[in-house]
Amino acid sequence: MYVFTLILGLALLLWGMKMLRQGLQSFAGHRLRQALLQMTATPARGFWSGAISTALLQSSTALTVMTVSFVDAKLLPFENALALILGSNIGSTLTTQLLAFPMERITPCIMILGALGYLFIPTRWRFLCLSIFGLGILFFALSLLHAGMSPLADRPSIQHLLRQLGDNHLKGVLAGTLLSALLHSSTATTGIVMLLTEDGRITLPTALAFIFGANIGTCFTAVLAALASSRAAKRVALFHILLNVFGVLLFLPFVGPLAYGLTLMGGSLSRQVANAHTLFNLLSSVLALPLLPWATRVLKKILP
Repeated sequence: MYVFTLILGLALLLWGMKMLRQGLQSFAGHRLRQALLQMTATPARGFWSGAISTALLQSSTALTVMTVSFVDAKLLPFENALALILGSNIGSTLTTQLLAFPMERITPCIMILGALGYLFIPTRWRFLCLSIFGLGILFFALSLLHAGMSPLADRPSIQHLLRQLGDNHLKGVLAGTLLSALLHSSTATTGIVMLLTEDGRITLPTALAFIFGANIGTCFTAVLAALASSRAAKRVALFHILLNVFGVLLFLPFVGPLAYGLTLMGGSLSRQVANAHTLFNLLSSVLALPLLPWATRVLKKILP
């Protein structure tokens, strides 16, 4: 029964994210595409455009795939697309921060209000209500995952695996990468890690290793989209991978001090994991922004 609950919770988590994303894309999608093409004249403008657009789309993968298609169609110069990718990593942290709030009591109200608004509001605002419904599904899915994960995590084999991950942060990065690639979402992986950390199944440093890996795994969909695209589009997908690998190499040696700093910041363990996800993406993107001219030259040498 708990395995069924776990599978149902995971399915609802992915479906809720799809509803949230589809609603926001339908609400602002066409205008957003036009704005993206107009707001990438400079790296700084592209950076903030990427952050805001991903916060609206609730998917860095969606923006990355969209960027790859723009570059492939020669609507967007390859150099300008890199700043969009940097910004998208920051915008993707919004959902994770929302999931860290304790919303169990009002989740049914969110779902009902969102569903009623989508059914009875005739204008395009109904798509915003669809996003609200999707957000409610996300919170409900997390509660199901919590109910299904607790008995599963008590099994000796699972506990042994989690202890192994705790002893080796590289294994944690690999596990996070694989899980995020399978789910096509770093946010879904982060939500699962938040639950495991809150229940004491994994330590905060192990959770950080999972988060680092999840950011690499989320590049998988964009890589697939770029396989049949132009050389410039392939460079954009490669940059997305290298950006997150750069962040992992930068942060992995400091997992212990970073976990200690997050503890000092306070908040629940779920909030600390969400803050880690935000800090990782924010700092890696900001540090990479001045390196864009150099990255452009390197990418052209790798994929001439």
